[in-house]
Amino acid sequence: MTSKIEIVGRAASRTGNGFIASLDDNDDVAQIVEQHYDEIVENLLTQHAWKFARRSAQLNQLANAVEKPWAALWQPPNGMLALQYLCDDAGVVVAGWEERDTETGGAIAVLGDYDTVWAVYTYRVPEDRWPADFAKAVQLHLEAAMLAGINEQRDQADKRERRADAVEQKARVRDQRSSSATDANEWDLTRARDRSRSWVSRRA
Repeated sequence: MTSKIEIVGRAASRTGNGFIASLDDNDDVAQIVEQHYDEIVENLLTQHAWKFARRSAQLNQLANAVEKPWAALWQPPNGMLALQYLCDDAGVVVAGWEERDTETGGAIAVLGDYDTVWAVYTYRVPEDRWPADFAKAVQLHLEAAMLAGINEQRDQADKRERRADAVEQKARVRDQRSSSATDANEWDLTRARDRSRSWVSRRA
């Protein structure tokens, strides 16, 4: 487990910007954190469908009119950073959807008539639930921002960015291997059940 201040403290220490126990300890570090930290985190979270940052929520259908061939608009869940997929009550993945903006806010347009739609999405998971490799990637990106913005060491900042990208890529591979499920957009649980019944019949 880790925390924001621990990540900031390690980044500051490894860029020669002192020991940080609080953002009040160093104004330059605090400014870099204010400018870059949340952006770094949200960028990393939305560039991959991380399983550790996954939540599900039942959606509310909106009354807004929608053009054909779309059937209905549904309200995105609060706190959603990126939509991973939609499914119905039976767990069958909704094949046709798109995110859009309306006069009343964000919406998800869906093909087909559904009584219930669930969203599986990425949210801003707290630092103490981050895997170590994801936290390391955030730290390295933050180190790059400090090297460029405080130390004025652009070459070193570029090297740190490349290290961050390498750590992030390994984290993605590890994350992908943490589940035996295939791409959710290719799921059809009805067909999967039919295939399973067929296999059992052949075995009998």
